[in-house]
Amino acid sequence: MSLEVLRCFNDYVNFIVKYPFSKEGLARFREITSERGIYINDLANSVMGRQLLQRAYEILSEAVLKGGSITDDPDLGGDDELLAHYVAVALAAHLDRSLWRRFADVESKRFSSKLALEDPDCITYVAREFGINTVRLRDLDIYDENLALTFDVGVRVWDYLRYMPRNDPYWKLVNRYLLKGWVLVTYKDLVRLIEEVVEKKVLEFIIKASENADETKQLVDALGGMRELMEYRTKSVSKFRVQVSGLTPPCMEAIINEIKSGGNPSHQARFAVAAYMLRRCHDLEGKPMEDCVEDVVNLFKSVTDFDEKVTRYQVEHIAGLRGAGISSTCLHPARK
Repeated sequence: MSLEVLRCFNDYVNFIVKYPFSKEGLARFREITSERGIYINDLANSVMGRQLLQRAYEILSEAVLKGGSITDDPDLGGDDELLAHYVAVALAAHLDRSLWRRFADVESKRFSSKLALEDPDCITYVAREFGINTVRLRDLDIYDENLALTFDVGVRVWDYLRYMPRNDPYWKLVNRYLLKGWVLVTYKDLVRLIEEVVEKKVLEFIIKASENADETKQLVDALGGMRELMEYRTKSVSKFRVQVSGLTPPCMEAIINEIKSGGNPSHQARFAVAAYMLRRCHDLEGKPMEDCVEDVVNLFKSVTDFDEKVTRYQVEHIAGLRGAGISSTCLHPARK
């Protein structure tokens, strides 16, 4: 373990549990499997392995069915909790591809929510670990006291462009302060960039696991087929009844197709398509507004960060069923 990790995080076991997909987490995963002679596809053949498999299933279920944060298991040892996240990746590879990004999104948010509580120097360390060239503002030769009131660090422009969230004006380079090849950001923004990197990394792990899915199928069989997760995508899509062909504007069709494929459109795009679908469903097709709200909510079940309670509230607000009937609110979540 590096001295920077020791200086920043003190407790190595706690670090790898919080950040299983960090460089240290991956190294420890490989070390554990080598030391113990653990083969993921053999987990169903031992009591301890089945316990680990069950924990992995819990992690995956929380991500897919609830879409919220993953609850840590305080009773599981640090190494086992780390392993469980990687086993969950192997299980995720057997689900519909649209759910891969959903799982990766939840894992990345778990990572960033914990990282946001760390010391700024540690956030910078993790950023560099993921290949984001970052320098504290006070260490740049462009240091300015006025800029220091707004920004914390500089990120190399090419790294910023590689990892910035898409489809959100907040992150467009034209809206950023760029000096001598450095994009100036806050620590909060830096954590958000790291979140994007983690999501991409988890997706890469799932894609790689899918290439060897035949070897891990027995894990799915040991869990009874993961029927609830296997059917989740089918159920959510089958409830979507609003027709989107014919006179639907191409821009609306593009957003709808992105949502149905498990994408993550911007909050402006979500608002626009929700308002369009509600008006079309109610005014043109003559359905009760309550039924139209249900159709829109069911469509959004396909997005990676779906939260039914928040989404339903905001769709009802757009529909005029809540508040004053006119809303500029944006569908959850508007991540910055």
